[in-house]
Amino acid sequence: MKNNSTLIFLVGCVLAFAGPVSCGHAAWEQKASYGTRVKYQAGQKIEFPDFTVEYVGERRKSLPVYPRGFLYYDFKVRTANIEKVVSWSSGTGDIGPVEFEIGSKRFLLELRRSDKLGKLNKDELVIRPASAGQAHVDQVRCRLNVLKARKPPSPPNTPPARS
Repeated sequence: MKNNSTLIFLVGCVLAFAGPVSCGHAAWEQKASYGTRVKYQAGQKIEFPDFTVEYVGERRKSLPVYPRGFLYYDFKVRTANIEKVVSWSSGTGDIGPVEFEIGSKRFLLELRRSDKLGKLNKDELVIRPASAGQAHVDQVRCRLNVLKARKPPSPPNTPPARS
């Protein structure tokens, strides 16, 4: 009887330890739907219906014409037999989606601002299916919104015309 109690105790301890460990691992993976806000962090896999996304990190790339450089946010996008890196950047401040293709389908990745959902937190992304030319249309719409928000220039001071 004493040996059985020890064995039951040991099995209970193993299960008590293994349960939280496996549940903790599951917390690093999440399922998401297209067109919704999704929180991301490095090393976390986000499962969408057609692929999995994992945030890799950020990097700065400098160019001779812009030595300050651009900050890129890199994401690994995977299917069963395809893996690619998708990089998003606001560039010089024009925040718009980046279009990518995987498995013969095209999608838009949005950070910082979603055309449909508005402002995004720093740890949120939106992925949605892209229609033909959608990324270009979204970028033009974003530029127009920026231009509308700017104050129009004042008319120049010109003397009235004499007759």
